[in-house]
Amino acid sequence: MTGVGVSHGAVSVLNAIPCGIGSTIGIALTTEARFEPSDRTSIVLEDRPGMNPGLAKTCVRRTLEWIHESANAFNLSISTQIPPSMGLKSSSSVCNAVISSVLDHYGVEKEQLDIVKLGVECAKECKVTITGAFDDACGCALGGLVITDNSRNRLLQRIEIPQYDVVICVPDRMIPKNKVPVDRYRELSGEFSAMAERIPTDYLSVLTENGAYIERIIGGDSSLAEKALDAGALAAGITGTGPALAIIAEKGRGKEISDAMGCRTIITETR
Repeated sequence: MTGVGVSHGAVSVLNAIPCGIGSTIGIALTTEARFEPSDRTSIVLEDRPGMNPGLAKTCVRRTLEWIHESANAFNLSISTQIPPSMGLKSSSSVCNAVISSVLDHYGVEKEQLDIVKLGVECAKECKVTITGAFDDACGCALGGLVITDNSRNRLLQRIEIPQYDVVICVPDRMIPKNKVPVDRYRELSGEFSAMAERIPTDYLSVLTENGAYIERIIGGDSSLAEKALDAGALAAGITGTGPALAIIAEKGRGKEISDAMGCRTIITETR
């Protein structure tokens, strides 16, 4: 039986690098993984030729160890709607989906947060994360608005929010994790701690404010966020460490705002 695992993407409300508290909103973009033991290992990353399969392989190995199963070789295929290295939580989504596909094949049920925590460990082992990305992984797995303490892998709050349209402006450049200026983020710990306290009641303005700080760090174009807000967006800011811009809009207004942006966009929604 082929095991199937599905996870989603997310966008940042508060980047966790400066103060350890992170927050994300789940979005409907998906990642699907399909796993089955085989006589020869094959890992296929559909539509991503040349990408390193190391993270997926680590997720399979660690999951098999976790459930005390073994597979000398396996077939794993991964398809995703989430562009990599853009701040849209593609690595967290892959971890969640791959781990879930292995569990599904063996008929093993685990708590969702335990799956998330294993994925975080896999991401750390492969050095595709700076903070452990527990906020990202929770957003991908649970949806809604999540607030986490990444230093302790602790979910502080999950809050149901209204359904919004989400427009992603996707630049034609990526920011690999090894190029992120971590020290510049951590200089802002006080400002980010103050924003963290406002998230439960003011998450849209925090998303915009967070994005403006990240924009200055990465040297991006702040006019895009301003253009989105002028076009009627509820919030707009760089997601993750960039460079993609996440725009939150009232349900039904995503296409209109996308058309006004003048950049390559993906239109999706919160979940």
